[in-house]
Amino acid sequence: MTLARAAQPDLEPIFIETPHLYVRTLDRRDASERFAAWFEEKEVCEGLNLKPQRKTKADIEAYIAKFDQKSRILLGIFDRSNDLLIGLLTVQIDWALKRYLANTAVGEAAYRRRGVMLEVSRPFRAYFFDTLGLEVMTATVLATNKPIIGYLNKTGWTLNRVLKDQVRSNIDGSAVDLCLYSITREAWHNWMKENPETLKAMLTAAAPRDPSRE
Repeated sequence: MTLARAAQPDLEPIFIETPHLYVRTLDRRDASERFAAWFEEKEVCEGLNLKPQRKTKADIEAYIAKFDQKSRILLGIFDRSNDLLIGLLTVQIDWALKRYLANTAVGEAAYRRRGVMLEVSRPFRAYFFDTLGLEVMTATVLATNKPIIGYLNKTGWTLNRVLKDQVRSNIDGSAVDLCLYSITREAWHNWMKENPETLKAMLTAAAPRDPSRE
């Protein structure tokens, strides 16, 4: 995503709470060997189209440092019950066009497919749409990433285009379609009005577990 030239405001550190989770800006102090181990897991790498790779705490510190927290933002998703970092949200903002590209990864295996993304959706979108005044959120998803596609279809996104054989899989080398999705601020507000029961269920969708007990 190419960012148009525009004034980039100095954002305050982000902190968003939900019933089971919280989302906040990451810094180098959040780097850990446990965080680094996510990039060795097949499911994480398939979702991000990365080759499984061994990383160190120092590698994660360098990764976090690449985000300026103005137009390139890195957020962590944490379990409120134990302050465990369980996932990431990356955001790229084009301030001139008032658009942002968001990507999510749940790194801790015990928290996958348990409603984490659903629970953070409303407050996350409220911050970027309403607090920051952005107008369009976009997402690019590999056609093979069925969980993310299901989530997007469930929460009001529009599939704008499918680019055939656009990406080479880093897992098996095959050509994979790339799906381009978007949702406007207006469309999100309308979706919330039209789907009150689904929205209510989303607010407490996560059922986090302590991996040490499993």
